[in-house]
Amino acid sequence: MASAQEVVARQGDEPNAGQSAQSTREVLHLPSFHRLPFDASLIEQEFPPPYTLATFHEAARSLGLNTGKVALAGVDWQKLPLPAIAFLRPQPVAPEPIKRPPLLILILKADADKLLYFRTGSQTPETLPIAEAAQWLEPELILVAKTRRATGEEDIAGFTTEKKAFGFKWFIPELLKHKSLWRDVLTASLAIQLVGLATPLFTQVIIDKVIVHQTQSTLIVLGVALVMFMLFTSGMTWLRQYLVLHTGNRIDAVLGSQVFRHLLRLPLPYFEQRPTGTLVARLQGVETIREFVSGAAVTLLLDLPFLFIFLAVMFAYSGQLSLIAVGLLGAIAFISFLVAPLFKEKLDQQFMLGARNQAFLTEYVSGMATVKSLQMEPDIDKKYGDYLAQYLAAGFSTKQVGNTYHVIANGLEQGMTLAILIAGALLVMENEGFTIGMLVAFQMFAGRMSQPLLRIAGLWQEFQQANIAVKRLGDILDMPREPYTLTPHREQAGVNKRSCLLTIDQLSFRYSGHHPWLFQKLELAFKPGHLTVVTGPSGCGKSTLAKLMLGFYPPTEGHIALDGKDTRHLAANELRATFGVVPQETVLFSGTLYDNLVMAHPHARFEDVILACKAAEIHEVIEQLPNGYQTEIGERGTGLSGGQRQRLAIARALLKRPQILIFDEAVSNLDQQTAEHFAKTINRLKGMVTMIFITHQIPRGLAVDEVFSFSAERQQATRMGVVEEERK
Repeated sequence: MASAQEVVARQGDEPNAGQSAQSTREVLHLPSFHRLPFDASLIEQEFPPPYTLATFHEAARSLGLNTGKVALAGVDWQKLPLPAIAFLRPQPVAPEPIKRPPLLILILKADADKLLYFRTGSQTPETLPIAEAAQWLEPELILVAKTRRATGEEDIAGFTTEKKAFGFKWFIPELLKHKSLWRDVLTASLAIQLVGLATPLFTQVIIDKVIVHQTQSTLIVLGVALVMFMLFTSGMTWLRQYLVLHTGNRIDAVLGSQVFRHLLRLPLPYFEQRPTGTLVARLQGVETIREFVSGAAVTLLLDLPFLFIFLAVMFAYSGQLSLIAVGLLGAIAFISFLVAPLFKEKLDQQFMLGARNQAFLTEYVSGMATVKSLQMEPDIDKKYGDYLAQYLAAGFSTKQVGNTYHVIANGLEQGMTLAILIAGALLVMENEGFTIGMLVAFQMFAGRMSQPLLRIAGLWQEFQQANIAVKRLGDILDMPREPYTLTPHREQAGVNKRSCLLTIDQLSFRYSGHHPWLFQKLELAFKPGHLTVVTGPSGCGKSTLAKLMLGFYPPTEGHIALDGKDTRHLAANELRATFGVVPQETVLFSGTLYDNLVMAHPHARFEDVILACKAAEIHEVIEQLPNGYQTEIGERGTGLSGGQRQRLAIARALLKRPQILIFDEAVSNLDQQTAEHFAKTINRLKGMVTMIFITHQIPRGLAVDEVFSFSAERQQATRMGVVEEERK
């Protein structure tokens, strides 16, 4: 049987464990060259495999480096800013395919005839003749430059980061990043509007000139021209919408990834204070915003400036008819602004009811076993029916407001058409130079004017939905994140990587000023390599103490220290890298057993996974499964017993290579025989890590070094002597 010590030895003595781990270190030559501090283990943890070139760029940016690409062909090596990243082929360009992938190299210097570079993982400089560079190097180089400050330094203790509230202003710099695309979109819009000007003019000529004089040849020419204009307009409209959708998807990708990344770094109380369904509903707001940004809203904004051109042409035709059109279109716009607050109120109510339904479904579907065991189906069915009825009523009310608004707006638009027709007919009959062709052309111009305003009417609902989605996402993005870093800092320098003394000094804690104290002036010390039991009745704060150790909550008073270093001076990812946790309810995710095991350490080799599973005494069980480590398991580990899930949790925690291993009520759901067997497994881990065993009842056979007993009344922990039975 493999010992737990073997797991640490196999993983700790080989920094480049596996080819995937080596890939993450390729980027580490860059901060070393630029004298930027970094922590290799934190970088590997942040960027798990599989790796792509996009991962490389993201890792470089997180370390405070800007990256860009340049073509190798025709490059002037003397003017090229170095260092630069290149990809060295295993052999020069040849007819036969290259089986091995190219190797990343760092070019540091370029002389008149040769390049000086380092291979990945090598400390020996090598040279390559410039004349042979095109044969040996891939056709693109990556340029690297140092930025003012590494993004990985954000939110480190001691740093203050100014953060603007999330809103529609966030989209402005993102939109400006695609200036070339918007230039093409504006060009297409201009072409579409110019053709839109030509169509009424051609119609006027056909009515006033062609029909009157019966010039069929002119009619054919104008007809062909109109067909060409129609085809051109269709093509430009398709191109414009393609560019808008493409840009919208890119912005959606940036926003979606940013929201989820920010959500992952929010403190645990944020999630405990909000239903899961509500958070999911807020995340779905990204889709609502994308549809608004990449939909008709953008094309409408692009078309609005051209309304003034149409308006000027209309006044050139007839000032009287133009005033009629402007008056009625102004009435449509005025009604739109009046209806906006009512739309917002209705949509906000609809969103909150929808989020409540989402939270209700998420909560009860995840607890379906409890629902069935308590025969709660009729009650839940009735309650959900009531919730659904309220949501549908809110949606119906919102649609009724929109329906009424659209009827009024369309009625005014039809009234405008009728008024222009009657007034224009009077002008034609008065024979003041206003012809039938001019009347038809004016009607077409008025229609081009009214279409955007009627689209505004339709877009009010989309805008209000997007506005609500932005505010709901702001609840996520405006929330301060946990301290996070990829670079080491002064406070961490003294933490011993092999052994770790955890001390609790004068610790007092309560959840808020309205809650009672859980601890007051608590003093504890957990010695390196020892197995310490923390016991006490339910509700005395044992599990809360574990959350305080992990930094999920800040101490109200006092402090927690690792080797004398206050944990509040460590970033969250630095602090939690010290701990491994085996919780009361082991959470496993859909996927294979192997995927679940390597979640905390994606760079682990398969041999390391086997060693950890042998140490946790679960390897033989896995081997007996039909597909071994590739066996698919359901959500939350469906198909595995409680003891098997706990052993998987131990193996997963060992793969993380923790200094302190916390067992939080890990045997409370196990029967006595399984708990005793579980205790023997834990005993074999002694000497590898510091272990803290939190339980209300110590299992027989657990080799305890020290016991701290909590009392709910005294809000203190009492050190107890070790009972001999516990050592057996």
